[in-house]
Amino acid sequence: MNRASTPDTIELELKLGLRDCDPSKVSNVLNSVLGREIASKTQLLQNTYFDSAGLLHRSGVAIRTRSVKTSHEMTVKIREPDEGGLSQRREWNFPIDTPNLDYALLERLDLPGSVVSVIRERSLEVVFQNAFERTDWHVTEDNCDVMVSLDLGSVQVDGRESQVSELELELLSGDIGQLIRLGCELADRLPAFMGVISKAERGDRLIREADPMAEPIPVTREQWLHWLSRALDPLSGPAPDEAVRALESIGDQQAISIYRDSLRRGELPTGLARWMIAQSLESMNAAS
Repeated sequence: MNRASTPDTIELELKLGLRDCDPSKVSNVLNSVLGREIASKTQLLQNTYFDSAGLLHRSGVAIRTRSVKTSHEMTVKIREPDEGGLSQRREWNFPIDTPNLDYALLERLDLPGSVVSVIRERSLEVVFQNAFERTDWHVTEDNCDVMVSLDLGSVQVDGRESQVSELELELLSGDIGQLIRLGCELADRLPAFMGVISKAERGDRLIREADPMAEPIPVTREQWLHWLSRALDPLSGPAPDEAVRALESIGDQQAISIYRDSLRRGELPTGLARWMIAQSLESMNAAS
């Protein structure tokens, strides 16, 4: 989610994976939570992602161009390792004249050395594209300025496809606690889970035909939480048995008693996303 030109900023974002939601449903829930009607705006976004034999993805860097009608921008993000639902990423956004990379701008950025090398060599190539409809609601509430965005579409690579259905809440200014509270209140009223798969990862996995459930078995509570999120994502099927396995491995007995049967049936039970976000924040706080 991008503001207008941001030469260097930290993106603070909470992401929810959704099922069977359209803009009307999200709008009704948002209006109910806030107690007033919030205007929305829907646009078609076309994205092109670049890489060099997977080097950028392995380095935690995503470079893309985005087009909305005749307007174009170039975005560079640096992700944290296996970030949870609340992500904090360095991000640069630049308006550009065409949907092609502006290497002169890329050379000015503070990026990992291996990435700098491929930029200097002009060896970045298009690896995948996607198109999706984004509906935005700009929410100003209690000194908290948030952009709520529903993305619906798909990532497609060589005949393989992964659906995108996610709600992103980006903190533009104000209290991060307010962002989290708003996200949890929305999640309580929607079929939702804490999302961890970015569009860049979605495309990379399609390119490599890499099933999220074929990764090494988690060894920590936080890793099992991310495994649960990936098991619930359409990219993995979803995989109800793996979702139950992750829930049981996390070991929260109250959560197991509340959510296990619903997850086994392939459902998204009410309260699951809020619980996942709380677990993720707890892990982040313990690590800091």
